Amino acid sequence: MKYPFIFLFFLSGILGIHAQGTLQFNQVLTLESSVSNCLVCWTVPSGKVWKVEMASSNSDNPISVVVNNRELGYLTGHAFSINSTSYWGARWGMHFPFWLQGNATLGFSGAGTSKNTTFFVIEFNVIP
Repeated sequence: MKYPFIFLFFLSGILGIHAQGTLQFNQVLTLESSVSNCLVCWTVPSGKVWKVEMASSNSDNPISVVVNNRELGYLTGHAFSINSTSYWGARWGMHFPFWLQGNATLGFSGAGTSKNTTFFVIEFNVIP
């Protein structure tokens, strides 16, 4: 077919296929918590989407990432210390980035006491 894009454009008009909105950058968020378990720590505001770029923790324990009260995967690794500051290493079972729609919840469990867990997020407005 010589003009496949014209055919697809015509077909999308017949089937009523259209985009659900345009994304507009809003802000960068650093979501931090120092509790052991927080299954619903943060909620994506209505009319927004989050792109979760990365997570980090100074815990030696595997941390379960929870989205909408369901386990998404684990963050694991081992902490090492430089000048008495702990850093967290590798991950397993998680693929970054991942996207969350409006009203979705984000949390975690298994960090351990007195440990910090941080998610790095880009927030977008959904423009209809």
